[in-house]
Amino acid sequence: MEHSILIVGHPAFGQMIRAQLQHLTSGAIALAHSAMEAGLSMQAQAPDFVIIQGDDLQLAKGCLNLQSRSNFQWFYSLLVAGCEHPPRNDTTAKLNHQTQALELGADAYLNIEGDFSQALFRLSEAYSLLLKAQLKIGLQSANRYRDLVHTNDLLSTIALVDPLTELNNRRALDWDLPRQIKTARRSDRPLSLLIFDLDFFKRINDSHGHLVGDVSLKLLSARLRHNLRAKDTLFRYGGEEFVVLLSDTPNEEAGEIARRLCQIISQQSFTINDDLELSLTVSVGVSELQEDDDTDGLSLLERADKGLRTAKQTGRNRVVVDG
Repeated sequence: MEHSILIVGHPAFGQMIRAQLQHLTSGAIALAHSAMEAGLSMQAQAPDFVIIQGDDLQLAKGCLNLQSRSNFQWFYSLLVAGCEHPPRNDTTAKLNHQTQALELGADAYLNIEGDFSQALFRLSEAYSLLLKAQLKIGLQSANRYRDLVHTNDLLSTIALVDPLTELNNRRALDWDLPRQIKTARRSDRPLSLLIFDLDFFKRINDSHGHLVGDVSLKLLSARLRHNLRAKDTLFRYGGEEFVVLLSDTPNEEAGEIARRLCQIISQQSFTINDDLELSLTVSVGVSELQEDDDTDGLSLLERADKGLRTAKQTGRNRVVVDG
C-alpha cells in the first residue's frame, strides 16, 4: 500500500522537501502552508508521515495538536528546522528549540544548515541522506501502526462474535443495548427487546448428542436472522437463548413479530443431516423500554426474561408480552 505524506510550511520549504521526497517515494505528497490547511488536507486524506517546518513552533504546535484528535489517524511527525531559527552559532538556543519541539509531541527533529526562505535552497547530500533515513523510519512506524490497528480491529471483532452461530454475542449486547437505549430516548422512539429460548434443548443434547445440539443452534440462529428486519439486531445471549433488539418498535408490534417468528420456527422442521430432522419450538419474552428503565438496559432485560419464564411455565412455544 502506498503511503501518504504531508509537508507543512513556507512554500519554498514545501517545494524543497517535496523535490527531495519525489526521488524517495511513490506515495502521494501534499503541501499545506498553515495548521488550518493541514487539518483540511488530513480530512481529505489521512497522512502516514507529516514533515513540519520547525522554525515556527506555533505552526508546529497547531499541526501536532491534530494528532490528539480522535477524527485524525495517527501519523509520524518530523520537524525540520533551519539554522537561522535559532541562529547558527547559538548552541544553547538550538538545543532549547529542539527540546521545545519534541515536547510538543514531534516524533523526530532534524536541524539543517540553510535558510528555507531562499527559493533556490537545496539540501546537501548529507542532509538528503538524513531525510531519507527519517522517511524510512517514519514509514516503518506507519506500517507498524497499520498492522496494529488491523490486529486490534480483528481481535475486537472476534471478541464480539459468537464462534458457533457467528451472531453478535453477550459482550456485544452489553455494548449495544445502552447505545440503542440512548438513541431511542434522544429521538423519542420506542425500543423493544425479545428473549428467545429453544424449548427442550437439554433433551436434544441428551438424545442426540452435543454436536446435534450445536447444529440445532446454528440452524435456529440462521432462521431467526433471515426472518428479521434489516434494522433489527440479533444476539446469542448464552446457551440456547437469543436476544433481539427492535428499534422504533412498540410493545404490540414487537409481540406480533415474536409470534410470527415462533410460527416460522415451529412450522418447518430443521434438517440436521441426511438421517435426522428435528421439530423445534421457542418460547419468547417481550418488553418495551420505559421511562424509569436504567440506562444499561438491565430492567428492560429482566422484564423480558420474566415473560420468557412465564412462557416456559405455561406450556412453551408461545410469546408473553410485558404489560
